[in-house]
Amino acid sequence: MSTNQNREAGAGQTQEPDYENKKELAARLGVSVRTIDNLLTRGLPHLKLTRKLIRFPRAAVDEWLAERQVRRA
Repeated sequence: MSTNQNREAGAGQTQEPDYENKKELAARLGVSVRTIDNLLTRGLPHLKLTRKLIRFPRAAVDEWLAERQVRRA
């Protein structure tokens, strides 16, 4: 995000990052990193920037999880 975009977002407001790494995502969801690895095999949205560098777009992950949420009657 550029400096101008940060200013437009509002001074003093903290903005959550658009992307998370595997550890950050696991902490936010309250699961282990291994669970994130298992979710990757099931289609968890991610960006593979290099062979080892993976980032998870926050909005896409939240949407993907919401679609798979089990609703109980």
